Amino acid sequence: MKKIILIVVIVLTLITAFVVYRLNEMEIHANKTIEITFGSVNDLSGTLYLPKKDGPYKVVIFIHGDGAANRTLDGGYNFIINRLVNAGYACFSYDKAGVSKSSGNWLNQTMEDRAKEVVDATSAIKKEIEVQSIGTLAFSQGGWVTSELALMNAKLDFNIVVGNAIDWMDQHIYYETKYAKSLGLSEDETNKYFNYVNKCDSYIKSNDYNGYLDYVKNNSYESPMTKERFKFVYLNYKSNAEEGIKEIKTPFLGIFGDSDNNVDTRNSTRIYKKIFDENGKTDYELHMIKDANHELLNSKYNENKDNLFIDSFLYGDKIFAKGFLNLLVDWLDKTIKN
Repeated sequence: MKKIILIVVIVLTLITAFVVYRLNEMEIHANKTIEITFGSVNDLSGTLYLPKKDGPYKVVIFIHGDGAANRTLDGGYNFIINRLVNAGYACFSYDKAGVSKSSGNWLNQTMEDRAKEVVDATSAIKKEIEVQSIGTLAFSQGGWVTSELALMNAKLDFNIVVGNAIDWMDQHIYYETKYAKSLGLSEDETNKYFNYVNKCDSYIKSNDYNGYLDYVKNNSYESPMTKERFKFVYLNYKSNAEEGIKEIKTPFLGIFGDSDNNVDTRNSTRIYKKIFDENGKTDYELHMIKDANHELLNSKYNENKDNLFIDSFLYGDKIFAKGFLNLLVDWLDKTIKN
């Protein structure tokens, strides 16, 4: 009996140790962190994660996509930050306006407003540490922010975009097309659905929230946007990255997933290449990652998002599509010289 009890105790101890180890691996492991508050409009709060090596530092500023994102994206950035910090890069990410410790409201912002925040962040970081080079890593909607930064001639040393679209409304139609297909609608049902979508878009373009609200409530497709969300879309629906892309002078890396259900990534890469080539730009790379979704996770998570936390616990950064994290670090290593 004592042997059985001892075996059970040993097994439970090993299981507990494994669980603690795996949960610890999911946390951010920086040599040092510095809390920074900055911003000329809102008081924005972020964390600077430093590697073991001393400065001057090579800094990567994270630019969020859509939604109420905090500085770690509820842990979604942790594996990426760890990979970059382990490779010797400092990372800075901050809570969006009105999220967590930041004041304001991101739903009142344009992409230009968000770009100005990045400029403010750059200045604040340089006051805290000695910087060798500094650039951005922008996810999804952050691609439009990157274009606005180029139009501002922001003082950056590199730009990376992940899964971004070119035109706001084109991206919206692409997303709705994928969504309609996922529902298995007939041709007639699809046509009716897109009549609905186009009518909703007309209310957005005319900034008619009450008309939009009544129309959505009289149809059975979805719940209506809040008034704040409607305002955000109205402020930004004309967003198009092309003019900004023309002004990108820094080394540039674009990473896209071939199984992205949110963005027409093939169209995005085509337009980036066309504009860069026409402008004679050579210091750029565009990569389409196989079996990768919008977040550059393995494409299986398009259908199995509920498994993401468990798989993160069990497999760590292997939840990302093969090659994504290595590409990110390898490109920085060869682009940002010591």
